Amino acid sequence: MVVAIVGILSALGYPYVTTYLQAATLRAGAQELATVINGGRQLAISRNTNVCVVLSGNNAQYRTGAASPCTGTTFIGAGTKADGTMALSNDIQITAATASVVFSALGAATTAGTYTVHSPVTGRDLSVVVAASGRVTIQ
Repeated sequence: MVVAIVGILSALGYPYVTTYLQAATLRAGAQELATVINGGRQLAISRNTNVCVVLSGNNAQYRTGAASPCTGTTFIGAGTKADGTMALSNDIQITAATASVVFSALGAATTAGTYTVHSPVTGRDLSVVVAASGRVTIQ
């Protein structure tokens, strides 16, 4: 009898758990992207130079001393591979609605931007928005 009750509850609860896990994966991907972008801002402030955050597929890269079209030296340091890229770990797709974000030495975004984080499983999107002030939010 107990096994039957547990089986029924599991069958009823499975769709809710699956939906929650898919939403949590999308949210985690957006949070990871926001963390990478904030890392570029902190690098710009600590090095007192411009830093561009370049996204290519699910890889991110910092370029120091960057000008507006994202030229500059590739940053290789903690958290990066030998070529300076950082792989975003969640199975999500990231697209940029605007050009790559460039942070000034004061932490302001000289090129503000919006990135769309898309879950191919659910078809849902979240936006990571970088304001001109440098503030990064998830919407």
